[in-house]
Amino acid sequence: MTTTTAFVFPGQGSQFPGMGHELHRLGPHARTLARRAEEITGLPVTELMTRADAATLADPEIAQVLVLVWSLAALKRLREAGLRPCAVAGHSLGEYTALVACGSLDQDTALSLVSCRGKAMAQAARARRGGMAAVVGLPAPTVQALCRRACADGEVAVVANWNSPRQLVVAGTVNAIEQVVDAAIGAGALRARRLTVGGAYHSPLMNEANDSLRGPLSAAPLGAPRIPFVSSTTGSHVTDIAAYRTDLLSQVISPVRWSDTVPALAALGADTYVEAGPGRVLGGLGREMARTARHLTTWEALRQCPPPARPGTHDVMHPVTRPTSTKGG
Repeated sequence: MTTTTAFVFPGQGSQFPGMGHELHRLGPHARTLARRAEEITGLPVTELMTRADAATLADPEIAQVLVLVWSLAALKRLREAGLRPCAVAGHSLGEYTALVACGSLDQDTALSLVSCRGKAMAQAARARRGGMAAVVGLPAPTVQALCRRACADGEVAVVANWNSPRQLVVAGTVNAIEQVVDAAIGAGALRARRLTVGGAYHSPLMNEANDSLRGPLSAAPLGAPRIPFVSSTTGSHVTDIAAYRTDLLSQVISPVRWSDTVPALAALGADTYVEAGPGRVLGGLGREMARTARHLTTWEALRQCPPPARPGTHDVMHPVTRPTSTKGG
């Protein structure tokens, strides 16, 4: 695979029951990483990955750590297979894996920060109930207008994820999101539906989480990227890491700009996108924006660039079927 490959890392919503079985297939380092994550976060990572049901995995405090661990293990395996990206990016939570991949953040710090992030977002969601919904097939100005109309009497509705030109995710208070879904269907959306998430991520309802994360994020060591890094918070190539820290501080209340992120990666030369993490959600979104590029899952990339076989080993790269998701936190 050429050096025009970008690694993209998924966010919350890509977790699935039984994901630990795939994790172990990534190699011995994955089990070591899971144990290290247990030490840092206090979560029974291996147990949750192999036995937890979908409802348990939907908890941000759990989901975010598990997705990070899986993605970090995939990153290492891809590197072992000889893949070197020309650029990296991550969808929301996935931005932390991207920071590790480009050398801006060390693995242990990423695990600690994501653990804090998941806890803070879970607490904010409990403090102020909210939801999210995906809207497909309406122009962005129309969706924004529907959100504004739903904001009355203290209700909140904003565009939280600019996933692609045809898919937006809105977040806000429960009543407002229900109004947006009904109005979107009435306006001719191809699809508009509530998402099974625990909160209104990337909206003002996460202000409490943003305040809780300011201290840990301000103190975290953040180095200059060693390879090009595109932020999904801004949708642009990061060249000033000090200025970017401000963007990272506001990530949980800012929209995810994936519809700008993929074109920014293409502008850096990417013509192949490897989704280094569980699932294939980003590949589906990427095909809408980079139609002539290749979009591969971790397993597809590894099959195309297998590491040299060692005596007594067997190829066990067989992915498990799991549902797809449009959300990211």
